[in-house]
Amino acid sequence: MMHKRLTLYILAVFLIWYCLPAATTLADSVTGTDERFLTILAKTDRGYYAPGDIIRIQGTITGDENASVHAEIILSFQGMNTTTATNPDGSFTARVPISLIEPESMYRLMISAHAEGYAEKNVSLPIIIMGEPSSLAPPPVVPDEYVLI
Repeated sequence: MMHKRLTLYILAVFLIWYCLPAATTLADSVTGTDERFLTILAKTDRGYYAPGDIIRIQGTITGDENASVHAEIILSFQGMNTTTATNPDGSFTARVPISLIEPESMYRLMISAHAEGYAEKNVSLPIIIMGEPSSLAPPPVVPDEYVLI
């Protein structure tokens, strides 16, 4: 009788040891831990804007190992949405208008990227709106390099 219990115990341990990696792999695919992620690099053409200006945005969307990705992009600003898509090299440009009636303040330009096989990526860029240039305003310099977001 003792020998039969030992055999059943060894069989149970073997089955648990054998099935555990398969259960972990199944759980990973169900929870999406092997999901791929996007990277957004973006810059605006100036440090601050006046009401009624146009914000010009330039950037790239990449995936794993900096591979270019075709993505649909939604830019949201002051309640308005602008859509665009990346070029074959993963780059994009967009123009977003600034309202004439919204008060001068700091706003957020939201960028959402959607690509098949990747998790959605959302980032925001601060946008400063002021009627007249002030000594407190950052210099209106176009950066030479992209900013990693």
